[in-house]
Amino acid sequence: MESTTKFSIYPLLILYVLIFGSCYKEPWTADYETIDGYVIGKETCSLDESQDHWLVDFSLTPNTPQVGDTLQLNGVTFTNVLKVKGLDEQLKFIGMKVSFDYRTITPSRVTTTGCTVSSTTTYALKELFILHQSELR
Repeated sequence: MESTTKFSIYPLLILYVLIFGSCYKEPWTADYETIDGYVIGKETCSLDESQDHWLVDFSLTPNTPQVGDTLQLNGVTFTNVLKVKGLDEQLKFIGMKVSFDYRTITPSRVTTTGCTVSSTTTYALKELFILHQSELR
């Protein structure tokens, strides 16, 4: 008597290749960095305040890399300050703890130009370009 069921090894072989072939890949790494800090002030340059830079000190958490500059503001010296543009309205408060995902920090200090207000306050600091932002709790 002949058996009418045929067993094929190909589906099992394909399953084996899919399962074990995916085990030897490099772990996923993000193409951005995350850094935490707190808002310490803002520049005043534009009639449209949404175009102004905000100053953030990134010495909030231990082992944060030194990416910013030293700045004395209202008699207080901050040691890891960058300026950011496009800060969310909910984060625009002095002392607010913030977290940013970013890819780029300018290698040298940037001075804001093209101001449209008569009484300007600008700082020559490196600039961080925000990808994502959130309040740090």
